[in-house]
Order: sequence, then structure tokens, then C-alpha cells
Amino acid sequence: MLFKGCLHFATWAATELAKELFSNPSSPQDAANNANAYFREFANQWCKWVELENEGKNVETTELICSMIRTTESNVPAGEMDIQRLGKLALQINCRMPTMRGAFIELINR
Repeated sequence: MLFKGCLHFATWAATELAKELFSNPSSPQDAANNANAYFREFANQWCKWVELENEGKNVETTELICSMIRTTESNVPAGEMDIQRLGKLALQINCRMPTMRGAFIELINR
């Protein structure tokens, strides 16, 4: 249900704010489709994060987050320089995830 709500919001935002969010959307529907694709990709990446976190693979979780941050900047995959540049931010995000996850679960349970 939460995923559907987020997807609905992404679709609405892409449709209503297409010119602000996308460099050159040909139509509001194309923009909405792009938003859905980006959202699904991010959701898939977070699923990988959970697996890596459960396996205790801290370096890999940080690299995954660096890669996810990089996708907001460019379609070019993250390179070693990107991982070094984004590493501190990714580590901060990674260290805060258990707290955010707990707060998120609490919010959902309300």
C-alpha cells in the first residue's frame, strides 16, 4: 500500500511538474512513465541495501548508496572518484538507516 502511494505521488508529481523535474519531457504521460521507472529502480536498490545490511556488508552498502546518489546527478554509472566524493554522505545515510527504518515502521503501524 505504501509503495502504491509513493508511486501514485511520483506519477502525480511527474505529470504536474514535468517541465521542472525532467529536462525535456515530450508529454506529461512520458514524464509520469519516467518517474515510475526511476522510483521502481530506487525501490529495487533499497531492496539490495536490506540484503547487504543483513549480511553485514558495510562497504558494499556504502558503495550502493553512493551509486544511488550518483544516479540523481547523471545516467553514467558511479566510478571510483564518485564513490570517494560521495562516500562520507553515503556513510552518514547508511548509519542513520536503522533509526529511519524504525521511525518509518512506527509511522506505518499508526
